Amino acid sequence: MLSLWQDLRFAARVLVKNPGFTAVAVLAVALGVGANTTIFSAVNALLLRPFSFPNTDRVLMVWEKSLDATFLRGSVAPGNYWDWRAEARSFEHLAAYQPQFFNLTDGDQPERLAGARVTPNLFAVLGVSAERGRAFAEEEAEPGREQVALVKRSVWQRRFGSDPGLVGKSVRLDGRQFTVVGIMPDDFDFPWSSTELWVPLAPDAKERANRDSHYLQVAGLLRPGATIEQARAEVAAVAERSRGLHPDSNAGRTAYVETLTDNGTRGSRMHLKVMLGAVVFVLLLACANVANLLLVRASSRQRELAVRAALGASRWRLVRQLLTESLLLALAGGALGLLFSVWGVDYLSHGLPPTFTQYIPGWKNFRIDSTVLAFTLAASLVTGVVFGILPALQATRTNLNESLKEGGKSGVSGGLRRNRARSLLVVSEVALSLVLLAGAGLMVRSFVSMLTADLGIRPDGVLTMQMSLPRPAYPEKSQRADFYERLAARAGELPGAAGAAAVNFLPMDRGGTSSSYFEIEGRPPFEKASRPYAEWRVVTPGYFEAVGMPVLEGRGFNAGDDERAPFVCLVNRSLARRFFPEGAVGRRLVVNEEEGPWEIVGVVPDTKDEDFEEEPELGFYRPLRQDPWWSMALVVRAERGDPAQLAPAAREAVRALDRELPIYNVRTLRDIVDEALSAQRVMVFTLAFFALGALVLAAVGLYAVMSYTVAQRTHEIGIRLALGAEGRDVLRLVLWQGVGLAVAGLGVGLGLSLVVTRVMASILHEVSPTDPLVFAGVAFVLGLTALVACYVPARRATRVDPMEALRYE
Repeated sequence: MLSLWQDLRFAARVLVKNPGFTAVAVLAVALGVGANTTIFSAVNALLLRPFSFPNTDRVLMVWEKSLDATFLRGSVAPGNYWDWRAEARSFEHLAAYQPQFFNLTDGDQPERLAGARVTPNLFAVLGVSAERGRAFAEEEAEPGREQVALVKRSVWQRRFGSDPGLVGKSVRLDGRQFTVVGIMPDDFDFPWSSTELWVPLAPDAKERANRDSHYLQVAGLLRPGATIEQARAEVAAVAERSRGLHPDSNAGRTAYVETLTDNGTRGSRMHLKVMLGAVVFVLLLACANVANLLLVRASSRQRELAVRAALGASRWRLVRQLLTESLLLALAGGALGLLFSVWGVDYLSHGLPPTFTQYIPGWKNFRIDSTVLAFTLAASLVTGVVFGILPALQATRTNLNESLKEGGKSGVSGGLRRNRARSLLVVSEVALSLVLLAGAGLMVRSFVSMLTADLGIRPDGVLTMQMSLPRPAYPEKSQRADFYERLAARAGELPGAAGAAAVNFLPMDRGGTSSSYFEIEGRPPFEKASRPYAEWRVVTPGYFEAVGMPVLEGRGFNAGDDERAPFVCLVNRSLARRFFPEGAVGRRLVVNEEEGPWEIVGVVPDTKDEDFEEEPELGFYRPLRQDPWWSMALVVRAERGDPAQLAPAAREAVRALDRELPIYNVRTLRDIVDEALSAQRVMVFTLAFFALGALVLAAVGLYAVMSYTVAQRTHEIGIRLALGAEGRDVLRLVLWQGVGLAVAGLGVGLGLSLVVTRVMASILHEVSPTDPLVFAGVAFVLGLTALVACYVPARRATRVDPMEALRYE
């Protein structure tokens, strides 16, 4: 311990005496460790521990899947769920749930709550229980006995003032009375973190046999000793029997099983893998950079190390001393990097809007915790060893006679041939920098492509707000249609409004959509397994004008398209081109045989979805009068200026029609588009920051090596100048050596980039992972940076005084 303490004291003194070297090395390590700590915090929260349920390791998600793999994770029909529940023996419990919103109208201010209808055994599947009161009993899943509710602690505190007597009291949800039987803890985030209310799922006998409507999500608890492969085989066998027994509804369908964690991390996985790969490259760059600095510095300490060796110090003793210095550097850099990561975590956690992060499991746990601190310490120690071991071994490979003669002359005539380790590190830095720059360049091009994409709408100047009519208060279709048409008319007459309408699903919103299979009148029916389906939106007249969507062919909807008129629809351009290349207007779709065919009266542009998929979804639109919905969104186009200024007047228009109706998600259509871009924007800025850091590290590393090379070759350069060489000859000589290293690094980096960037293909928008423009651009930028980093030492070499150089050393 005494010798270790001596090593630490000596290492600290050495580093303090070299503040410039120490500062550069600590900053390089801080960048590498800080970047890794930040991204590991996200990986830890979103990939390693997205759920904190006691049974997480045994919970499986069961989906419907098409045999031709056109979809892998489809919602489940109630009849199929009850088949699985009765016949699949690998599950201890098999639960179903349906996310849903509820209007809480107790008190003066109505509130919209995110909730879910669940089978009572869901809580046994997840292994959770109520914090106060109890969870649901099995008999409360029977029709007529389901008017009980569980609320989250946040609702209990916010809405009911932490009333200790809330359990057992009634609350009004969607116009009906429900008895609160329990309060769930705040960390119970299922199915989403925004969920605050649960009521029993209580289908009657007819609904339990329903195999045509697919709206349930299914989670199962694996029996002890059973495997996921057994569960997959069982539900697939049940699905196969169902195809034989119910060919009309189950043709082309089977089952798909995955773990709860795999399902919950599906959206984050690829983005985080790319980010994790980027920060590992940054850390490797930092290690290479500091190792280069240590190698340069070790050359100036050869006499010191030779004297210590001559006095009896073993090579291991010298290596240990140098590694101690490296570890001190790494720990100081890690401490500073931890401060950087606090800022990084704050930036990332606030870079995405809550309406987006509510669907990301584990987002609440995205923070610096004890696991992250342990990772930072381990990363710092490993980094210290990685960048310190090569310089330590190189520096202690000492020839005592050579090192002690004449002050340790190094013999400079060998040039870069004697500095292969430094040269190799520089080549590695340039190559890694190119990979990071290429990845960032591809993301920037992808982001620019998304910004300039044709959305199919004009989002600027449009205000939106959502609402859902309580079913008991608006049981008739005509009541629902009347409400939304009157609301749109009132909102369109507001001062500053240029028009208003209502739609069931806003474009580019993550709140979901509806879709349906369809047939074409006059053509043979499609095969069951390959029936086309399209997104389905319901709108009031004036919707297309309000969102800035032109009608390309035919006409839009008008007041005459009501429940008494023939059913009509508009289709998007993709559906029209695919099925009606000769012209869509006047043709007929069959979606519901009970309703009969719908006549296509117009064609509108495709709209991008929230993920900016390159292949647009097929879509059609129906008039509200012919298909009244309870939940709709009001859209109001402003004549000029900020549409958000219309929000107070629009709220009053709603309250004038129904004072108890909650209004939620009040935002502009531009906000919705920006939310869809938010994940890409954060990733672009983060990767660009890492790439800029990599560029700086590569430049510093190349500059350090070339500066040291010039210093080592001062005597040689003096001789050349004394013999008549001109400054440009020396400049060319030194530049050629530096540019040679840079070109070697560019060659290696281009080859590596072409392989690595292919993994980004799934997150790029209309950009190839081998885009030549990006690769040429980043190679030019990195090459120019390397040239500047080499030029400064080369220029200094031309100013060497021959007389001083000849007396060098």
